[in-house]
Order: sequence, then structure tokens, then C-alpha cells
Amino acid sequence: MSFSPARPLVSIIIPTYNRSHLLSQTLASVLAQTYTPLEIIVVDDGSTDETLTMLAQYEGRILLVTQANQGVAAARNHGTRIAKGHYLTFLDDDDLIEPTKIARQVALFQRQPELGLVHCGYYLSDKDGQLRDKVWLWPQADTLRQLICRNFIWSGAPLIRRDSLQAVGEYDSQLTNGQDWDLWLKLALAGVPFAVIPQPLGTYRLQPDSMVTNLTRLQNAVLTVLERAFAHPALPESVAAIKPEAYGGTHLWLSGRGYATGQWDIGQHHWQAAFQWRPEWQTQPGLLLPLWRNQALDIRVADPLSFVHHLFNHLPDEAGAFRPYKPQLLGQVQAELALRAYNQDKVKIGQHHWQQAVTLDPQTWTDPAAFIDLLLNHVMRLPHTDPPEWVEKVLHHWPLPAHARRKLRRLVLAKVHLACAFESYALDDSPQTLYHLLAAIRYGPGCLRNRGVLSILLRSLKSRYAR
Repeated sequence: MSFSPARPLVSIIIPTYNRSHLLSQTLASVLAQTYTPLEIIVVDDGSTDETLTMLAQYEGRILLVTQANQGVAAARNHGTRIAKGHYLTFLDDDDLIEPTKIARQVALFQRQPELGLVHCGYYLSDKDGQLRDKVWLWPQADTLRQLICRNFIWSGAPLIRRDSLQAVGEYDSQLTNGQDWDLWLKLALAGVPFAVIPQPLGTYRLQPDSMVTNLTRLQNAVLTVLERAFAHPALPESVAAIKPEAYGGTHLWLSGRGYATGQWDIGQHHWQAAFQWRPEWQTQPGLLLPLWRNQALDIRVADPLSFVHHLFNHLPDEAGAFRPYKPQLLGQVQAELALRAYNQDKVKIGQHHWQQAVTLDPQTWTDPAAFIDLLLNHVMRLPHTDPPEWVEKVLHHWPLPAHARRKLRRLVLAKVHLACAFESYALDDSPQTLYHLLAAIRYGPGCLRNRGVLSILLRSLKSRYAR
């Protein structure tokens, strides 16, 4: 390999175990990178399928090492010890990366040499490779505070400076889950500067076995990670102060895993624990609505409506005040299912779900602002979609009188173009920012009263003039 300080070597470490049919797709995405030089290390963790036979075709292009089955963390550590790269990244054997991912991350490191980790947005896909969600809007600052509440960094996203990784140690192979979260927290606690590229540069594929069924191991591992982080001597007081938020949210998420897998006792136990950390949830149960809606709509949940019914059929005694919210939660889930159906051009199914949503929760869905927020949050998560065009298509089939649809169209398009403008601005795309801002102003002139809108409008105009 030929490399220099201007083009440092990057090591991509791929642990694999009995997924030869998916590993070939992962390797194809790695070999398509526009950046060189790359060192591609595949660590076979004791596969018993045809993985080694399949990998023979890559001889000379990858470095293959084998070990007895020890788990993904041990395989990553094995790859780390033999890697020669100045930067390292870890990719699971069923995930994919975009061709420019490594090049863009290295370029950001070179512009900001103080960085120790650069991550990015990503797509979520189902087991068949169908893209389902775009996940990219992560915090640019105060990373530790955000990260200690939840692991928002996909395992394949970070490119890490070698010396930063060496300073905090390896993945903890004793953890059965959450090894990547544990490592990101150790890096953040060590003061390693993080940065994010606000654009999806990879695909996280959720397999059927991604829904963890051994919740005892999961809960022990996740809570161990939290305990370590909050016991760390370098933890700032301001972050230590949000311990109830972190533990409450984690227990509620574990509760959702219990309900999703039919393990009601575990679901109830963690809901009770969440209440102990966040007692305001008992007195203000409405605060839980968006949290449970997100759990129900997790793409690993096959039937969101059944999830909601099971949830209310197995409420712990402490959650009795949440019971009256069942129609509202069902209505919100039905509304999201209506949009999912429209995504697949299943108009009649979409209209049916929407009618159910309005019947269950009329107070919410007679409010135009709630409907606009629903559309906006949904469309901005759709992969490879033109949001204004999608909104036009949905509204064309939406069961509303023509005059109401016309009024709603202007309100929705103003919001959608504004969201697109902020997204383009985050990507430093001045022409698209300006285009969407002007469209937003055309549909909703009142948005000019927003100082943030006025600020990016002036900056975009200045950039265009300079060009």
C-alpha cells in the first residue's frame, strides 16, 4: 500500500459469523469506496457456513483472519490489534456504506485535526434491504450529555483516530450487548472531540435476530454501561445531574423490548423502574405518549397495533393513570400506518387507517397543526424522497373537502420547504437552501418573522452572490 500524511491509511474491520450471503454485499460497498488507501480486515469468528469459501474470491483485496467463536467484540479487538491504519472503522457483516463515506470523514479530520471521532447519519433497512428510515439529525455539540441518555451512534458510523482509541482501550468483550455504546462513552468521557456529518452515509440493516429476545442479558449489559459511565471520575457535574433522565429513559426502552417480545413481566418491571427515576411520568402520563408511540412504530415491531393492545393489557399497577390514553395512542399509530400505506401507493388502506385514527382520536386530528407535524416528521425521514412532491401526492388522495385541502396544502408546503431548507443548509448546499427558502416564503410569508429563517436566507444570498 502507498500512503502519506495527506492520504493516511484507513483500516475497515469487519467481524463476521455465518452470514456469507450478506457479507458479500457489505464487501461490495467497502470495495466501492472512493477513498484510498484502505486496509480491509475481515475477522471470521468461527463461521460454520460457506463464509471462508466465499471469501476466497477476495484474495489480495482483503486481509482475512480467523478465530474460534468469541463474539463480535472479541473479533473487533482482534482486527484492531493487527490493523495498521491511522484511522479505524468497524462495520458489521450485514451493513453497507455509501461510496464517499470514508473520503468525507477523512476530509473532515483534515479540516479539523483536533477531532478524534467522526460519525454520520445512516439509513435503516429491513431484512430484505428495503430502506425504511433516514436517520441523520444528530447533535453537533454536548455529545456526552446526549450520548449518556441513549446510544444514537450506529456501530458502523464512526471513523476513529487510532491514538484516541488506544487511549481508552478496546471493546469490552465481557459485555453481551452495548459494547459500541460503552466504547463511545469511554471516548467521550476521555474528552475526545466528536463531529458528525449530517447526512446518511451508510445503511444499518435490521435482521429478525436484531430484536433481542434474551432480555436478561440485554438489561444487564445496558445497565452495566450506564453504571460505568455515571461512576466515571471525569463525569462533569452537569451530566451527572441528568442521571434520572438517562435511567428513566433506558428503563422505559427496556420495558418496550419486553412488550415487543411478549415478556410482560420484564416489561412491567422496567416500567416500574422508569417511574422510580421519573416520578413525574405518574402524575403527567401524557408525557409518555410520544415515547410509547415511537416504541410501537419501531420497524422491528411487526404489528404496531397489537403492540399497543398488549401494552394496555399488561400495564403495571403504577401505570393505571396511563390507561385513558389508549385511544389517543392507537389513533397516533393508525395515522402513521396511514402514511406508511401511502408510501406504498396503497391509497385505500391508507384512507382506512386515517379514518380509524380520526375516530379514535378526533381531538388531535381535527387540529391542522398536529396533522402538519405528522406529515412533516414522516416525510423528512423518508429515504431518497422529494418531500414537497411526496406531500402533493398524499394530499391529492387525502379524504378532505377540496377547499380544506387547498388551505392545508399551503400550510404543509411552507413547513416542508422550510425543513428542506434547513436540511440543505446543514449540508452546506446554498443553491438548494435558497430554492427551498423562497418556496417556503411563497407558501407562507409569515416564516420571514423567524430570525433563523432570515439569517440563513441572507447567508445563502451572500453565498450565491459570491459565486
